[in-house]
Amino acid sequence: MSITIAQLTDTHLCCHPDAELRGCRPWHRLKAVIQRVAQVKPDYLLLTGDLADTGLPSAYQQLIDLINPLQIPTYWLAGNHDHPSVMAAALVHPLFLAPETVTLGNWQLVLLDSTLPTARFGEGEISRQSLQRLAKILEIERPTLIALHHHPLPFGIDWLDQMQVQNADELLAMIDNAPQVQAVVFGHIHTAFHQQRNNTHFYGSPSTCLQLDMPQATPKDKQPGFRLLHLHSDGTHQTEIHRVAV
Repeated sequence: MSITIAQLTDTHLCCHPDAELRGCRPWHRLKAVIQRVAQVKPDYLLLTGDLADTGLPSAYQQLIDLINPLQIPTYWLAGNHDHPSVMAAALVHPLFLAPETVTLGNWQLVLLDSTLPTARFGEGEISRQSLQRLAKILEIERPTLIALHHHPLPFGIDWLDQMQVQNADELLAMIDNAPQVQAVVFGHIHTAFHQQRNNTHFYGSPSTCLQLDMPQATPKDKQPGFRLLHLHSDGTHQTEIHRVAV
Protein backbone atom coordinates (compact mmCIF):
# COMPACT_ATOMS: atom_id res chain seq x y z
CA MET A 1 0.00 0.00 0.00
CA SER A 2 1.25 3.48 -0.90
CA ILE A 3 0.28 6.99 0.11
CA THR A 4 0.45 9.69 -2.55
CA ILE A 5 1.09 13.34 -1.68
CA ALA A 6 0.99 16.26 -4.10
CA GLN A 7 3.32 19.06 -3.04
CA LEU A 8 2.31 22.52 -4.22
CA THR A 9 4.50 25.45 -3.36
CA ASP A 10 5.11 29.16 -3.91
CA THR A 11 1.64 29.90 -5.23
CA HIS A 12 2.13 33.66 -4.55
CA LEU A 13 -1.56 34.47 -4.75
CA CYS A 14 -2.31 38.17 -4.85
CA CYS A 15 -5.19 40.45 -3.89
CA HIS A 16 -7.44 39.39 -6.79
CA PRO A 17 -7.63 36.36 -9.12
CA ASP A 18 -6.79 38.50 -12.15
CA ALA A 19 -3.85 40.26 -10.50
CA GLU A 20 -0.50 39.94 -12.28
CA LEU A 21 2.86 39.19 -10.73
CA ARG A 22 5.92 39.70 -12.93
CA GLY A 23 3.96 39.01 -16.09
CA CYS A 24 1.91 36.03 -14.93
CA ARG A 25 -1.40 35.60 -13.14
CA PRO A 26 -0.76 33.34 -10.13
CA TRP A 27 -4.41 32.43 -9.52
CA HIS A 28 -4.91 31.21 -13.09
CA ARG A 29 -1.72 29.18 -13.04
CA LEU A 30 -2.64 27.60 -9.72
CA LYS A 31 -6.08 26.75 -11.09
CA ALA A 32 -4.47 24.93 -14.03
CA VAL A 33 -2.15 23.03 -11.67
CA ILE A 34 -5.05 22.02 -9.42
CA GLN A 35 -6.94 20.70 -12.42
CA ARG A 36 -3.99 18.40 -13.12
CA VAL A 37 -3.76 17.42 -9.45
CA ALA A 38 -7.42 16.43 -9.57
CA GLN A 39 -6.61 13.99 -12.38
CA VAL A 40 -3.88 12.17 -10.43
CA LYS A 41 -6.04 11.96 -7.28
CA PRO A 42 -3.47 12.15 -4.46
CA ASP A 43 -4.40 11.16 -0.92
CA TYR A 44 -3.07 14.41 0.55
CA LEU A 45 -1.90 17.86 -0.47
CA LEU A 46 1.20 19.46 1.02
CA LEU A 47 1.59 23.24 0.65
CA THR A 48 5.13 24.38 1.43
CA GLY A 49 4.84 28.13 1.83
CA ASP A 50 4.73 31.47 0.04
CA LEU A 51 1.08 30.77 -0.57
CA ALA A 52 0.24 34.50 -0.59
CA ASP A 53 2.61 36.99 -2.17
CA THR A 54 2.06 39.66 0.51
CA GLY A 55 0.12 37.72 3.15
CA LEU A 56 -3.31 39.16 2.36
CA PRO A 57 -6.43 37.41 3.80
CA SER A 58 -8.08 37.54 0.36
CA ALA A 59 -5.21 35.51 -1.11
CA TYR A 60 -5.68 32.73 1.44
CA GLN A 61 -9.41 32.70 0.73
CA GLN A 62 -8.65 32.25 -2.96
CA LEU A 63 -6.50 29.27 -2.00
CA ILE A 64 -9.34 27.71 -0.02
CA ASP A 65 -11.82 28.30 -2.85
CA LEU A 66 -9.55 26.61 -5.39
CA ILE A 67 -8.57 23.61 -3.28
CA ASN A 68 -11.84 22.91 -1.46
CA PRO A 69 -13.54 21.19 -4.44
CA LEU A 70 -10.82 18.50 -4.35
CA GLN A 71 -11.95 17.45 -0.87
CA ILE A 72 -8.42 16.31 -0.01
CA PRO A 73 -6.80 16.82 3.42
CA THR A 74 -4.29 19.62 2.96
CA TYR A 75 -1.23 20.17 5.18
CA TRP A 76 0.38 23.59 5.03
CA LEU A 77 3.24 25.65 6.38
CA ALA A 78 4.35 29.26 5.93
CA GLY A 79 7.04 30.81 3.78
CA ASN A 80 8.83 34.14 3.95
CA HIS A 81 6.16 35.90 1.86
CA ASP A 82 3.33 34.71 4.10
CA HIS A 83 2.01 36.55 7.13
CA PRO A 84 1.86 33.69 9.67
CA SER A 85 -0.80 35.09 11.98
CA VAL A 86 -3.03 36.17 9.07
CA MET A 87 -2.44 32.81 7.46
CA ALA A 88 -3.39 30.86 10.58
CA ALA A 89 -6.55 32.93 11.03
CA ALA A 90 -7.57 32.48 7.39
CA LEU A 91 -6.84 28.78 6.86
CA VAL A 92 -9.42 27.51 9.33
CA HIS A 93 -11.29 25.42 6.76
CA PRO A 94 -11.69 21.82 8.00
CA LEU A 95 -9.58 20.45 5.15
CA PHE A 96 -6.60 22.72 5.93
CA LEU A 97 -4.39 21.27 8.65
CA ALA A 98 -1.13 22.44 10.23
CA PRO A 99 -0.02 19.86 12.79
CA GLU A 100 3.62 19.64 13.80
CA THR A 101 3.67 15.97 12.86
CA VAL A 102 1.18 13.50 11.46
CA THR A 103 1.15 9.76 10.95
CA LEU A 104 0.47 8.65 7.37
CA GLY A 105 0.32 4.87 7.28
CA ASN A 106 3.79 3.58 8.20
CA TRP A 107 5.27 7.05 7.69
CA GLN A 108 5.43 10.24 9.70
CA LEU A 109 5.28 13.67 8.11
CA VAL A 110 7.00 16.50 9.99
CA LEU A 111 6.06 20.10 9.18
CA LEU A 112 9.05 22.25 10.06
CA ASP A 113 8.66 26.02 10.32
CA SER A 114 11.64 27.75 8.68
CA THR A 115 10.30 31.32 8.70
CA LEU A 116 12.44 33.98 10.37
CA PRO A 117 10.53 37.08 11.56
CA THR A 118 13.70 39.21 11.46
CA ALA A 119 14.74 38.12 7.96
CA ARG A 120 16.21 40.86 5.77
CA PHE A 121 16.34 39.09 2.42
CA GLY A 122 13.82 36.26 2.79
CA GLU A 123 16.24 33.91 4.54
CA GLY A 124 15.05 31.21 6.92
CA GLU A 125 16.02 29.63 10.20
CA ILE A 126 14.92 26.68 12.30
CA SER A 127 14.25 27.87 15.84
CA ARG A 128 15.88 26.19 18.82
CA GLN A 129 12.45 25.05 19.96
CA SER A 130 11.71 23.49 16.57
CA LEU A 131 15.06 21.69 16.52
CA GLN A 132 14.42 20.29 19.98
CA ARG A 133 10.97 19.16 18.91
CA LEU A 134 12.39 17.50 15.81
CA ALA A 135 14.99 15.65 17.89
CA LYS A 136 12.18 14.27 20.02
CA ILE A 137 10.16 13.23 16.99
CA LEU A 138 13.16 11.46 15.45
CA GLU A 139 13.46 9.23 18.48
CA ILE A 140 10.68 7.27 16.76
CA GLU A 141 12.28 5.07 14.12
CA ARG A 142 9.53 5.38 11.53
CA PRO A 143 10.09 6.28 7.85
CA THR A 144 10.00 10.07 7.90
CA LEU A 145 9.27 12.85 5.43
CA ILE A 146 10.24 16.37 6.52
CA ALA A 147 8.71 19.42 4.85
CA LEU A 148 9.81 23.03 5.17
CA HIS A 149 9.82 26.15 3.01
CA HIS A 150 13.47 27.21 2.75
CA HIS A 151 16.16 25.08 1.15
CA PRO A 152 18.55 23.49 3.68
CA LEU A 153 21.18 22.58 1.08
CA PRO A 154 22.94 25.18 -1.10
CA PHE A 155 21.56 25.46 -4.60
CA GLY A 156 24.69 26.95 -6.11
CA ILE A 157 23.46 30.47 -6.89
CA ASP A 158 24.92 33.05 -4.51
CA TRP A 159 21.93 35.39 -4.18
CA LEU A 160 19.54 32.46 -3.71
CA ASP A 161 21.74 30.69 -1.18
CA GLN A 162 21.79 33.85 0.94
CA MET A 163 18.10 33.07 1.50
CA GLN A 164 18.43 29.42 2.54
CA VAL A 165 18.13 28.04 6.09
CA GLN A 166 20.78 30.00 7.98
CA ASN A 167 21.43 27.31 10.60
CA ALA A 168 21.21 24.46 8.11
CA ASP A 169 24.27 22.77 9.59
CA GLU A 170 22.37 22.04 12.81
CA LEU A 171 19.41 20.64 10.92
CA LEU A 172 21.57 18.54 8.59
CA ALA A 173 23.58 17.09 11.47
CA MET A 174 20.35 15.96 13.08
CA ILE A 175 19.11 14.40 9.83
CA ASP A 176 22.49 12.70 9.24
CA ASN A 177 22.02 10.90 12.55
CA ALA A 178 18.47 9.81 11.71
CA PRO A 179 18.59 7.26 8.87
CA GLN A 180 14.81 6.93 8.99
CA VAL A 181 14.52 10.38 7.35
CA GLN A 182 14.00 9.23 3.81
CA ALA A 183 13.18 12.57 2.21
CA VAL A 184 13.14 16.32 2.84
CA VAL A 185 10.94 18.47 0.59
CA PHE A 186 10.92 22.23 0.30
CA GLY A 187 9.90 25.15 -1.90
CA HIS A 188 11.40 28.65 -2.08
CA ILE A 189 13.77 28.02 -5.00
CA HIS A 190 11.04 27.93 -7.70
CA THR A 191 12.59 25.02 -9.58
CA ALA A 192 13.07 21.26 -9.39
CA PHE A 193 16.04 20.05 -7.35
CA HIS A 194 17.33 16.70 -6.12
CA GLN A 195 20.39 15.85 -4.10
CA GLN A 196 21.11 12.83 -1.93
CA ARG A 197 23.02 13.25 1.32
CA ASN A 198 23.81 9.97 3.04
CA ASN A 199 20.49 8.13 3.28
CA THR A 200 18.27 11.16 2.74
CA HIS A 201 16.96 12.63 -0.51
CA PHE A 202 16.44 16.40 -0.66
CA TYR A 203 13.85 17.64 -3.12
CA GLY A 204 13.08 21.18 -4.26
CA SER A 205 9.92 21.73 -6.24
CA PRO A 206 8.79 24.08 -8.98
CA SER A 207 6.44 26.91 -8.18
CA THR A 208 2.85 26.85 -9.35
CA CYS A 209 3.62 30.41 -10.42
CA LEU A 210 6.95 31.72 -11.75
CA GLN A 211 10.04 29.54 -12.21
CA LEU A 212 13.67 30.36 -11.50
CA ASP A 213 15.26 31.69 -14.69
CA MET A 214 18.07 29.23 -15.35
CA PRO A 215 20.38 29.57 -18.39
CA GLN A 216 19.87 25.93 -19.41
CA ALA A 217 16.09 25.93 -18.83
CA THR A 218 13.93 24.35 -21.51
CA PRO A 219 10.46 25.69 -22.35
CA LYS A 220 9.00 22.90 -20.20
CA ASP A 221 11.17 23.95 -17.25
CA LYS A 222 9.45 27.33 -17.35
CA GLN A 223 5.99 25.82 -16.91
CA PRO A 224 4.30 25.78 -13.49
CA GLY A 225 4.30 22.44 -11.76
CA PHE A 226 4.10 20.31 -8.66
CA ARG A 227 5.82 17.31 -7.12
CA LEU A 228 4.10 13.98 -6.58
CA LEU A 229 5.45 11.77 -3.76
CA HIS A 230 4.59 8.09 -3.35
CA LEU A 231 5.33 6.79 0.15
CA HIS A 232 5.41 3.00 0.22
CA SER A 233 4.66 0.91 3.29
CA ASP A 234 8.14 -0.68 3.20
CA GLY A 235 9.74 2.73 3.83
CA THR A 236 10.80 3.41 0.26
CA HIS A 237 9.49 6.25 -1.87
CA GLN A 238 9.21 7.47 -5.44
CA THR A 239 8.68 10.96 -6.74
CA GLU A 240 8.22 12.84 -9.98
CA ILE A 241 7.59 16.39 -11.18
CA HIS A 242 4.44 17.21 -13.13
CA ARG A 243 4.45 20.29 -15.37
CA VAL A 244 1.36 22.07 -16.65
CA ALA A 245 1.21 23.98 -19.92
CA VAL A 246 -0.37 27.42 -19.55
